[in-house]
Amino acid sequence: MISVIICTYNRSNSLRNTLKSLQEMSVPTNLRWELIVVDNNSKDDTREVVKDCAVTSGLNIKYVFEGKQGLSHARNRSIAEAKGDILAFTDDDCIVSGSWVQSIFKEFKADPEISVIGGRVELYNPNDRPVTTRTCKERVRFSVPGQFVNLMAGCNMAVGRQIFAEVGMFDPDFGAGAMFLSSEDSDFLYRAYKKNLKIVYSPDVLVYHNHGRRTEAQVESLKQGYVVGRGAFYCKHILRGDRDVLKLAFREVCSLIISLLVTLVVLKPIKGQKRLLGGLAMGAVLKLRSSRQQRGYTGVS
Repeated sequence: MISVIICTYNRSNSLRNTLKSLQEMSVPTNLRWELIVVDNNSKDDTREVVKDCAVTSGLNIKYVFEGKQGLSHARNRSIAEAKGDILAFTDDDCIVSGSWVQSIFKEFKADPEISVIGGRVELYNPNDRPVTTRTCKERVRFSVPGQFVNLMAGCNMAVGRQIFAEVGMFDPDFGAGAMFLSSEDSDFLYRAYKKNLKIVYSPDVLVYHNHGRRTEAQVESLKQGYVVGRGAFYCKHILRGDRDVLKLAFREVCSLIISLLVTLVVLKPIKGQKRLLGGLAMGAVLKLRSSRQQRGYTGVS
């Protein structure tokens, strides 16, 4: 059985479209699946939207309320509620392709050694800015840490249930609504990678991101959240003595410094490089403080 999971917060209008796309999927009659919607303390009519869909769509929908704010809290709750052997995650602003669940099932069935599948994320509305997409058309097995940032997105990811016992749950410090607005997916995937688990990107596993960001300010705010989260991710694993992450951080910081110096020489504005360096530093400092305050936390290996 596949458990499809949507964690949502105050996006009832967008959620309607996501649910509609799931309703319209082509799923073989012998493929059992359930839908779990985790309401992460929404203040809009999310509950009513889910309940209405459960009545009118014929889908096997379970509504769950999670009051602890943060995407990782919501995802961890969904794992506890799910009955499937495969847990497929998408977001409340995504439109799944007609073969999404079927493609996930085929990947796991074709190769029992696969632990995690990531998929393609295309832009849904051409008027939106081309960000938060993953458009690689080639099938890739993850073999180096840096691939997680460029290939995998948490809005299109499926995980074998047994993996959580080995890797741990999502870190509540990361994800929308938490201290760091991103990197909950990268952190989880990296921990799976360090356990030598098989992680594959498949372009056939396809969703469309209907994110609605159309201004430069919206894009810059999003990117800054990613950078701060990445700085925190670096800090977390460097504090644990991880040399691979130390190398990743070193390369990125050196690249930014060199770019900054070159820009200074040619007398061009340096705002972009300064913002990136500042974001990485901010994430690292905040994570360092958080680690000191939460030394007793053991939910993430």
